[in-house]
Amino acid sequence: MSVSHQVSFFDTFVNLTNLAENNVTRLFKLVSKNINLSSFITPDFYRAFYKHFGRKHKFSLLSFLNALLVKTLFKIPTVKALVAFINASPECAAFCNLTVAPDETKFSWFMTRFHKHIKALFDNMVQHILPLCQDINSKRANTLIFDTTGVLANVRENSPKFVNAEIKKAKKLKKSNPDFNPYSYVYSHMPKAAAAKDCPVSLSCVNGSFAYAHRFGIITNALGIPLDILPLNNPAASNDPLSDKDLSDFAALKPAVSGFLNRHPGFVRYTFIGDSAFDNIASYDFLLGDCGFQRAVIPFNPRAAKFDNASDFDSNGTPFCKVSNRPFKFIGSTKGSNRAPRLKFLCPLSFRDGNTRRSYSACNNPCSDSNCRARYVASASNRRLYPGDVPRDTDHWNNIYKQRPAIEQAIYSLKSFSSAFCSSSRNSNTVFSNLLFGAIASLSILILARKLSTKSFKSFNQVLKAA
Repeated sequence: MSVSHQVSFFDTFVNLTNLAENNVTRLFKLVSKNINLSSFITPDFYRAFYKHFGRKHKFSLLSFLNALLVKTLFKIPTVKALVAFINASPECAAFCNLTVAPDETKFSWFMTRFHKHIKALFDNMVQHILPLCQDINSKRANTLIFDTTGVLANVRENSPKFVNAEIKKAKKLKKSNPDFNPYSYVYSHMPKAAAAKDCPVSLSCVNGSFAYAHRFGIITNALGIPLDILPLNNPAASNDPLSDKDLSDFAALKPAVSGFLNRHPGFVRYTFIGDSAFDNIASYDFLLGDCGFQRAVIPFNPRAAKFDNASDFDSNGTPFCKVSNRPFKFIGSTKGSNRAPRLKFLCPLSFRDGNTRRSYSACNNPCSDSNCRARYVASASNRRLYPGDVPRDTDHWNNIYKQRPAIEQAIYSLKSFSSAFCSSSRNSNTVFSNLLFGAIASLSILILARKLSTKSFKSFNQVLKAA
């Protein structure tokens, strides 16, 4: 006998994402009934918009926002295609409350001029969805992940022909010098900034390669929900692309994280996850000290200074037994009254009595008079080595860090929604607005899925019929 299950929130979210690509009419009905962007518009946005258009305006602010939301949801690549879509689709025109679409220049002007107000609208949506994320999975909702990315600018220097021509010249020099690195040489000799005056982008290392790109800092939680987007300044380029990336990423960390926490003071600061670019003492002091995170899961950077401690610790800061040539076993963290948090480790040769739950050591040459040798390490003694209540290179640590791909998937989704892969805009404010609408589309689907999942539907088809 078959058993029917209620449609889960996750199923609803996935199906809504697929619906954006496969069924336009039904998604319009769902969004118009359940999503109201006007509730997130700030008063300053209204004032700025109607100050330009005046009382007798042909297009409303909400019409512009809904039209750009449509562009994002259905991954319409250009504004020109959006205008054609609105004029050809009665459902789309009705959703946007338009009888005729604005011309292309008005949309471009809107995104260039009002990017700060669009950011404020996005921040209001984030404040609304934070409790929703808590309901889905509180641990993942309390995890903050930060990374940087870039959107390639439409400049001559990003042409593969331009870069390959320089690499081809450099490879000729390698024939006479086997130790010569042609890629570092090309990076050091490429122009530090694009020649186009209307596109002020500098050479930087983004997305695994060096290019001329608009750089942004992205914050998500471990659910992959975008929480903040921050435009970044162009870094000063040197001869080492990897070093440049580490320095620029670290410089972006503090303004991005502190700005997000100031705008959303109710966010529970539990876990921070970042890549090895943030592996330095200043990052740990900022995250664990100033921000108040309980743990900062950041792998060691092989280009940073190595850990140099007493000989009875391994490279991860775990006490090491010289007798058995094995690291101690991590038991947990302790927090005594009026004492700093400490990490507790037990002898690797210890065993636990199943009846008394006491631990004993089977070592023939014990280094202590205790029944079971235990060592306590104050995690605050070296925040880089002990960044919180979970030791490095343990199963718990590795499982937490496995959540980091959530931000990679979110960044790809943002670029896909905003058509950043085929963007021809050189204006950084327009690119910023496009990314923001990609995030707004993701949050809109989250809100919609949450509203629909509170009802008892046995299949997604029932969801569509109810719409």
